[in-house]
Amino acid sequence: MSSAEDLLIIYEAEAEQWAVYLRSIFAGPVPEGGICCYDIATVTSRREDFLRLGQYKVKLLILSRGMLEGLCQLRRFFLARVLNPAAHVVVLLCGVDSLAPLLEVVPLKGDECLQISSEQDADEYMSAVTDIVQRGHQAAAGNVSSVPGKLTGLELNLKLESRQSTGASSTKPNNMLLVPSRVPCGTPGEVFIILKDTVASKDAEVEFSRSKQRVRVKPVHWNKHTLYFPAGSVGVTLYCSGVVMGKAHLQYYSTMDEMACLLTRVADPVDFMCQVSSVEKLDQRLSSMLLEAMPSTGFQGLQGDYPPEGEAHPEEVPSLLHFAAQNGFKDVSNVLLQCPGAKRALCTANRQGQTPAEIAQHNGHDELHVVLQQTLVSTFPGSE
Repeated sequence: MSSAEDLLIIYEAEAEQWAVYLRSIFAGPVPEGGICCYDIATVTSRREDFLRLGQYKVKLLILSRGMLEGLCQLRRFFLARVLNPAAHVVVLLCGVDSLAPLLEVVPLKGDECLQISSEQDADEYMSAVTDIVQRGHQAAAGNVSSVPGKLTGLELNLKLESRQSTGASSTKPNNMLLVPSRVPCGTPGEVFIILKDTVASKDAEVEFSRSKQRVRVKPVHWNKHTLYFPAGSVGVTLYCSGVVMGKAHLQYYSTMDEMACLLTRVADPVDFMCQVSSVEKLDQRLSSMLLEAMPSTGFQGLQGDYPPEGEAHPEEVPSLLHFAAQNGFKDVSNVLLQCPGAKRALCTANRQGQTPAEIAQHNGHDELHVVLQQTLVSTFPGSE
């Protein structure tokens, strides 16, 4: 008997690769249409969502550090409602040592739910989850109680039939997954290769390739489904006894690339940064970076093309000084006021007809408004 609501996988953004991997290995033993991967960042307070997601036979929570750190009141309430009954809940510990931090903020019966670790074999994930799903189907048919009860250690260790590859002809490029798929440049770390089929041989090699450069390294066997190795290059190929077992792509990224990627996902990048930190801390950080990178000839960024005096600039934010005034960056403004072109920028109105001092006042930055206005008056007497 099939169901449209068999397995709910709840994850946080940093564990998305694990969610994709788990969905791929469960597809088959569990009907693919009955599996739902749910990013907890999309949670809403709608009662319909809580009821719909709560109907899944198995709720698999990927408990990562990001999940714990992002547990706001709405997310805690969501987990409390959906992770019920506890006997239907499987918690995958991914980068965390125990369930204890979750139990401190979410009223989950930890002794009734099933805990598994990312270090265990995939077969154990599958046996645990499919067992609950099958019990749920039997309960729906009226064969057993609707509450499956807690899985015992013996039940957890049950292995499904091995799906080990029988030869090179059955190997497909997409039968392996890299976790993570993106790694920072110049930062030592580990990358895991997670295989859909087991690797029987002990002589596996991983080849990193980019352009004409190729390097092969020996991975460490975590278990039959998982290998890990130091972060390498871009193209990744797994060889076993000289046979290609799978291919994947590993993306390196710099800190600036990652920041740019994050900022492109939000409507207002400055508002996003102010949420991550406080306006004051961001102001201090930006001003210190501006001073550190200041050339000996001074910052030339304010010496742009300005319209004739008395005319408004066609842009909303004609200069960095207008930008600083808009966001209330006092320290940044003080640095910019010492730079060539500051006097002209002080007098330039944006397309709304507002000078930096007026922009600061309009946005409620009173202290900055006073500083800019006093500078304007001292620079151009009679401009009050």
